[in-house]
Amino acid sequence: MVNWVVPENTPSRVKAAGKRIRSGQFDTTDILVMENWRASHAYILNTFQTTLRSRARGKTITVAQRLKRRNTIFDKLVREPTMQLNTMHDIAGCRLIFQNRSELNEFRASLHRTRSKHKRRYPMEDRYNYIIHPKSSGYRGIHDVYEWFVTTPFGSNWNGLHVEIQYRTIYQHAWATAVEAADLLTTSRIKFSLAEQRYTRFFQLCSEVIARAYEDQRSCLPELSNLELRHELSELEASTGLLASLRDVKHSSEQFAFKANTILIRHTGDAARVRLEVETYDNINEAVERYSVLERQYGGNADIVLVRAKDEMNVRDAFRNYFSDTNDFVSYIDEGQRRL
Repeated sequence: MVNWVVPENTPSRVKAAGKRIRSGQFDTTDILVMENWRASHAYILNTFQTTLRSRARGKTITVAQRLKRRNTIFDKLVREPTMQLNTMHDIAGCRLIFQNRSELNEFRASLHRTRSKHKRRYPMEDRYNYIIHPKSSGYRGIHDVYEWFVTTPFGSNWNGLHVEIQYRTIYQHAWATAVEAADLLTTSRIKFSLAEQRYTRFFQLCSEVIARAYEDQRSCLPELSNLELRHELSELEASTGLLASLRDVKHSSEQFAFKANTILIRHTGDAARVRLEVETYDNINEAVERYSVLERQYGGNADIVLVRAKDEMNVRDAFRNYFSDTNDFVSYIDEGQRRL
């Protein structure tokens, strides 16, 4: 039986811990507050992914979930000065990957029609629809944020916590995976638009190629003609060699005895020879506790994530960046340029 972690601190105490973490003046108690806050999202995350997996049954949809990494929480608090730990809405995240946009839109619309008491944030604004409004980085996808709300005595322990549902097509997912792999290759922060301009521009151009060639859409550079797009991408590849590097990355074929809860440990270093460790657990509480131990043990010397999926293939598909699998991205760019 799973003994789900419940929030032990008030939102104001969690907020205070987040502020101290941001300023770098935190103590052990603040870390314990943050760890409990993160761990308490496991229950609502598991409940949401169970619902999503049930609705995806019989369809070609990858469904996975993850708790936000400790270092990523710290980093987000520093990068976004107005962000508060108690309202950070993506500590718990579910990822769904679809074959195309029409299947994505149909599934999402169906989910919106359910009579759930959980509150979808910003339902009229569609604030996080980055397919209609791509990010300047080239990121495309849709994020829905739900606030947990139930009336049962047990479930109400988690009322007010948030979970983010992330929708991507296989093309959008391939781009996002390649960005994270390139960050490892170049020791840059392309994902957060904090890298050299030529790396940022490369992925903007790649996003535009994929959007036009495969999804009949424009991305973040709609003003470019197809000829200008191909020409600039060719010039940037000549100067950066990014596509060639991603083509040469050897993805991990690490085999593991699958269990419901998987911890992926990617050791930083030479991305072409990245070392991946995998630990699996039947019990979510054991996995969450081990997750915290590993993060403290490795600090910034490893990229660690706790995920949950129905089988090994779903883990590999949803978290391809941990397995250094950029094959689809490379083929999409090669073929996409020929299509334009």
